[in-house]
Amino acid sequence: MNKKKCTVLEKLLYENWFTDEKEANTWVLMKKVLINDAPVWSLSEKIPRDSVVRIKEYYKRQYVNKGGYKLERALKTFQIDPTNQVVLDCGASTGGFTDCWLQHGARKVYSVDVGFGQLAGKLANDDRVVNLEKTNLSDHKLTTLDPRPDMISLDLSYLSLKKALPLCQNILKERGVMICLVKPIYEVQSSEIRRNGNINQKDILKDILMDLCKFYIEQQLEILGITNSPVTGNSGTLEYLIGVYWNREGLSNVTACFEQEVDRALKYSMQLKKYKKE
Repeated sequence: MNKKKCTVLEKLLYENWFTDEKEANTWVLMKKVLINDAPVWSLSEKIPRDSVVRIKEYYKRQYVNKGGYKLERALKTFQIDPTNQVVLDCGASTGGFTDCWLQHGARKVYSVDVGFGQLAGKLANDDRVVNLEKTNLSDHKLTTLDPRPDMISLDLSYLSLKKALPLCQNILKERGVMICLVKPIYEVQSSEIRRNGNINQKDILKDILMDLCKFYIEQQLEILGITNSPVTGNSGTLEYLIGVYWNREGLSNVTACFEQEVDRALKYSMQLKKYKKE
């Protein structure tokens, strides 16, 4: 029996996004498959070979929001294994980081956010998740959690990561691992740049990342790694991730050559396409 011949559209979808016809067709029916920004109606639709294909909300294929891809990049790049670990996800929002922690083996995640009613249903109903809504990183109750977190991820707004460090150390106590999402607009010193939002300049970004790394080293922390977020922020801003720890056996070889890691992260971030929020 002859195998069905794939259309140009099917070939593109199977090579780059989906595993089979059933999965691809589901996304087509939801009007999530766009060809040159227009939704297609079926997998048999004829399209030019040079068409621009875009999948709306493709991140939801794996995580509840695109934040999951950011943390996934950090876990892989920094070689962090959260299997059977207790984690605190601060700035959880709908739970992209929380979702990623769980899918990589964390046994419990404290999902912390100052907001209310944001956490995705599948996470709010997961026995491994403790939903700490209306809670700030500085809330005293985070210092008395039982079991105590082994790791913290930070996706913060309006608070510099420098000011977040002592709060995290109070939570993790004598030892800990932090994965920090660097949002440059909250780290830059210039009030003018904060006003106009013109932050995606290589020299400015490098100054911010270098300053953060030097700060962590001055605080006796080891740098696990520096990488760029694989997706931009909703407004197209470039973001980065820094992994740090304190009081662990062995030394990180990244600490001594962090400028090279910063340069590499900047190089790849400049190649990213601007994220389109649907």
